[in-house]
Amino acid sequence: MWDDWYRHTKAEEMTPTEFEDYCRLILERFAQKENLQDFIILHDVHLESDDGNYQIDVFAEFRALGVRFKVLCECKQYKNRVSREKVAVLESKVRSLGAQKGILLSTAKFQKGAIQYAEKHGIALIEVSKVGAQPVCYVSPAFRSYEE
Repeated sequence: MWDDWYRHTKAEEMTPTEFEDYCRLILERFAQKENLQDFIILHDVHLESDDGNYQIDVFAEFRALGVRFKVLCECKQYKNRVSREKVAVLESKVRSLGAQKGILLSTAKFQKGAIQYAEKHGIALIEVSKVGAQPVCYVSPAFRSYEE
């Protein structure tokens, strides 16, 4: 499922662009398992809202139940735990851009406050690691059904 380069490269050793593309690949593989209709996924997208312009690391869109769904994904290549503030920034982007879901992917674990905020506001959290061929070692309850 995962090509040799990704399988043998640790997420924390990737460049920021490589890590974002790796996160795109993880989400693309999850979407393939779900057979989403009209699925598109893009890296480094700039979107405009009435309150400003936003850069999004990974943007996905698909059709389900007869409507289009937009998903905003932020990729954090951190050594220290991800703070509540990082989750709140993503949640704000989701609201401003009218997206239906936000996903924060990180090489680090999440602070307790970040997890609580994410659960309250419907933001999915994914901890990305490179241990053998398994890229994901933690998935928040909001994303639990997608675990491999």
